[in-house]
Amino acid sequence: MKKVLVTGANGFIGSWLLRELIKYGVYVLAVVKNEKSNLASIANLPNIRIIYADMSEIKKIAQKIMDRDIAVFYHLAWEGSTGQQRADYNLQLLNTRYTLDAVNAAASLGCKRFVGAGTLAEFDCNAYIMKDNSRPLPVSCYGSAKIASHFMSKAECNRLGMEHIWAYFSNTYGEGNQTQNFVNLASNIMLSGKRAAFTTGEQLYDFVYAADNAHALYLLGEKGKAFCAYYIGSTKPEPLKNFICKIRDAIDPAIPLYLGEVNFSGVMHSASVFDCSQLVKDTGYQPKVSFEDGIKRTVAWLREERSNK
Repeated sequence: MKKVLVTGANGFIGSWLLRELIKYGVYVLAVVKNEKSNLASIANLPNIRIIYADMSEIKKIAQKIMDRDIAVFYHLAWEGSTGQQRADYNLQLLNTRYTLDAVNAAASLGCKRFVGAGTLAEFDCNAYIMKDNSRPLPVSCYGSAKIASHFMSKAECNRLGMEHIWAYFSNTYGEGNQTQNFVNLASNIMLSGKRAAFTTGEQLYDFVYAADNAHALYLLGEKGKAFCAYYIGSTKPEPLKNFICKIRDAIDPAIPLYLGEVNFSGVMHSASVFDCSQLVKDTGYQPKVSFEDGIKRTVAWLREERSNK
């Protein structure tokens, strides 16, 4: 794997992936939305070429790129993966269309393998929406669109004779994450001195540090088995309350926690959902950063971000 293309290259996960690929001597064609995109996280990286292409134009990208020796097409770009935009069905349907366009773009560039970005939200939808009398929230449009993108891109890759791999992302955290995922949300509540109220935290959860997630993606491009889907996690899921305590301890062990004050309305997953054994078996993946170490780095970064505002 000497040359790859990455969409969403300047995003949180994309920028970590670029650094990982470069570490292994891989040349990266980094696709970003337009000239106004924030490139601070990748601008000074060596061995990359910035390509400006909105996802609405991705199917024509072969007209901008003359390279025909790209081994893997990593498709990470996705609009509306957080907040209320997850409920915008028009936007989510567009994302699915763009995923199919990306597959065809990869084929036109002569790529041998397509790696798509999935999410744990797919498991939430599969576990809940299909049940009779379920009342899914509008934000489930995001997970539903990811499911459609997974299945349809797999079929399209098969039609085009290109290998397909789908990576289910866990709760990925670390420096550079500007979203309000759980780690950032809980950390900012405590850093702000607000009441640290949560659910009982009995539900199983998993968090993976961004560097480990990026390494797994590199391994999937290099060693993943064609037409397989892999969950990328820490290999050590725990009850959420354990992670909440570790976040608290990284900030200030004296902060009181109020577990059980918030009602839990999500999906309770079994340990099998967080199983990384197939990823480990097929690629040799082993996460290197424990949650205790990763959260210390993340909290330090969040503190710096808050001081700069």
